[in-house]
Amino acid sequence: MPKKRLAARLLVISPSNRLLLFKVQFQAGVLAGTTYWATPGGKLREEESFEAAAVRELYEETGFETPSVGRCIAHKEFLWQMPEGEHVLAVEHFFAVHTGGEQYSCAQWSDREREAVCEVRWWSSTELAACHEEVFPHDLNNLFVTALLIAQGEP
Repeated sequence: MPKKRLAARLLVISPSNRLLLFKVQFQAGVLAGTTYWATPGGKLREEESFEAAAVRELYEETGFETPSVGRCIAHKEFLWQMPEGEHVLAVEHFFAVHTGGEQYSCAQWSDREREAVCEVRWWSSTELAACHEEVFPHDLNNLFVTALLIAQGEP
């Protein structure tokens, strides 16, 4: 059984109901040539909760600040290959965060993020549904719609 990699992922939603995604493109290593769109987020630090990691990752990857991220809207577990080649069991909790605008910042990005992220874009649900590129998770548009319904007070 591979080791677990715990991560918090963020559905960052603008006032115009658009979702922030990063296009990841690996230039070297075992994943060289691999490209996909994904939400901001990342690995939990030692003894950090999923919620605390989500708040931290939100700031580090987008510049948006929030005191809390609310409840987890999705939990996913799947086998994943890391850029160094290691296979892990990815355990990810997804949180929806609504922003006051679309002005994100990459000032806090790590060197690794600067190397791997080749594009940042806000997506509507319609644009995401029509996307022919790889998007992770594969049911991201469903999660996005769920987050929008939750924001409107629907279950």
